[in-house]
Amino acid sequence: MYQKVIVSIDIDVQVCKVKVTYNKNSADNEEKSFKTVGGDLPIEAAKYIHRIQNRYPFTYIATMSRVKNQGLINGNKLKRFEDFGLKSSALSIMLINRKWFVYINKDEMARFRGKFSKVRGVDFVFSPFCLVYEKIKSRLDTEKKLYILQEKGACTLLIADIEGVYFGNYIVFEQNFLEVDSAESGAGEVIKFEALEEINDINENIIIKDFERGEDTDRLGDINVANMMINIIKETLNNFYKDERYASDFIDELLILDACGISDYSITHLMNNMMMETQFLRVDVCAEIEKLVKMELKI
Repeated sequence: MYQKVIVSIDIDVQVCKVKVTYNKNSADNEEKSFKTVGGDLPIEAAKYIHRIQNRYPFTYIATMSRVKNQGLINGNKLKRFEDFGLKSSALSIMLINRKWFVYINKDEMARFRGKFSKVRGVDFVFSPFCLVYEKIKSRLDTEKKLYILQEKGACTLLIADIEGVYFGNYIVFEQNFLEVDSAESGAGEVIKFEALEEINDINENIIIKDFERGEDTDRLGDINVANMMINIIKETLNNFYKDERYASDFIDELLILDACGISDYSITHLMNNMMMETQFLRVDVCAEIEKLVKMELKI
């Protein structure tokens, strides 16, 4: 019987992370990082994955969608899409728990999938909303809270309680907002919705070992990160409260799923400027993708 291998890929602004899971014994797993430009799968990462595919016929490639035109909608009737001027026929749609939808634009999804042609395509593309929900569902209770997956190039926001998901944002940053010169830049396109050839040798020198930055640059970058997050949180809550169904709700708790290594300075700055109880939880996107694949494959 052939061994099943899962290759989880997370492509953020500057880095493509690849995690290879060979079996249930985590000691046999591998993780590598590669430099990337323009959100594309780096050729060296493709060589590495291709080598695994040649050795293991049952290799499953999985990633998280980084399409701008994606979102969520509270409700379980397709007519809900009409309320937001969306044509359901143009979207790939999934109903979650029979209560809320996640969707991705079909054309943009096709272009996104094309990025993985060098590794014979991708088997699973997961909505970031599903990744966040799977991570936080055991924490849900009767109080509505704000949950954020914070990455270098994007963030995903949910307002949810144990009964369901009510509001969501997916925000893509046009620049790497961790850079100092992005202090005055706003988010890129903000998608707001209610409830809302043969490849051989790999060049190991391209694998990323570390990033080094000066202390002053780090501090300025930290301020940018915190201020960007504060603005996004405020905007999300303002949009949520505009819905008359939630006007009486008050969101006073926030959980940030940190996928980019937010500094202690940024955390302190954010907590000092938000009138909310705030918690941080470090997450590995590749590990979360792997969990979703195992759920799909029932392994």
